[in-house]
Amino acid sequence: MAALSNIKTYLILCFALLCAAGFFVPHAQAKANLKYASIVIDADTGAILSQRYANKKLHPASLTKVMTLMLTFDAIKAGKIGLYDRVVMSPYAASMVPSKLGLKPGETIRVKDAINILVTKSANDVAVALAEHLAGTEYRFARMMTAKARSIGMANTTFKNASGLHNDRQLSTARDMAQMGRVLINNYSDYYPYFSRKSFRYKGVTYNNHNKLMRTYKGMDGLKTGYTSKSGFNLVASAERDGSRIIGVVFGGRSGTTRNNHMKVILDRGFAKIDTLHLARLRDMPHPKKRSAVIYAAAGKTAPENNIEPSSGHAIATSNRMNIASSSDHTSLWSVQIGAFKSRVKTDNLLQDAVKVLPKDLTGAYPIIAPLRTASSGWMFRARLAGLTQSQAKDACRFFRDCLVVGPRP
Repeated sequence: MAALSNIKTYLILCFALLCAAGFFVPHAQAKANLKYASIVIDADTGAILSQRYANKKLHPASLTKVMTLMLTFDAIKAGKIGLYDRVVMSPYAASMVPSKLGLKPGETIRVKDAINILVTKSANDVAVALAEHLAGTEYRFARMMTAKARSIGMANTTFKNASGLHNDRQLSTARDMAQMGRVLINNYSDYYPYFSRKSFRYKGVTYNNHNKLMRTYKGMDGLKTGYTSKSGFNLVASAERDGSRIIGVVFGGRSGTTRNNHMKVILDRGFAKIDTLHLARLRDMPHPKKRSAVIYAAAGKTAPENNIEPSSGHAIATSNRMNIASSSDHTSLWSVQIGAFKSRVKTDNLLQDAVKVLPKDLTGAYPIIAPLRTASSGWMFRARLAGLTQSQAKDACRFFRDCLVVGPRP
């Protein structure tokens, strides 16, 4: 009996040691992570590559600072502030809890340095000082943040402060954070390199970027981390490989390490899926019937073809890759213009890529080319997706960086 008791004691000790080492997860920790959400999107088109709980409202933590910086960039572009303007640290801003730079009330920091400090150290005191510099009070600035969020399609986001420090009513979603990242990359390309900074030296101290994946994950060049006890470990990240850029968002990681490991997994899957997804959408797209001719009504005559001679009747095939529908047959329908080039080949390639990324409710759109001869540039080939209603055309434009809704010809 003594031997049996010793064996039981030994097994209990082994189990305890294994639990301490993390080999077994106690039942309380094994419960569902209510803070978790994720999404991966194609940065160019917004096409969703994966998502879990992407519309769940959660606390963004310091991901908030991306919006703080977007409004800063807006003010710089508008000439309201300059990179070398001095931002004064108010007593209120200086009272913020860490992470913080620790400037005393009355001390100043250049706007350029403030941007770099927010990206790397994620300093809460600097975020608030910048908000006060731009709007007078953080409260007014938060209202500006929410208005900006609504204007760029972040319908489920409400900001209450500039730093991301916890506020029960400061909420966002993984989908909205991905949209914010996409707008930043596509519309603020001159400023996006700030988010690629791995470290920043200020007054003799080097601050390393909290996004450690930028040093280890192939192709990653930004964006922003976030953490509070109520949010868990959050991350918006962007990476580019072989000409494809994707954006990943993770909310609610239990640790920085597990969050980063999970981000690697979903980004890897995103890159693996992106080409397959595009091909599947192209295959499933209902192509228009072949036309016997292309009528170039906008140009008034047959347009030249790069390396392809126009045939009789003005019919032009596009290297056997797709048929261009007659623009004169669709005067009662709306279209969207997504680009204009001097090269027919480049226009064709853009249209082929474009039809791959539209959601199912818009896959009835078909590609057309509207050529235009100009006095200064010669022939221009306008890439359009046609066969849409007015509301569908507006929806379709959300998927392209440069897009113009084109009404039906009278």
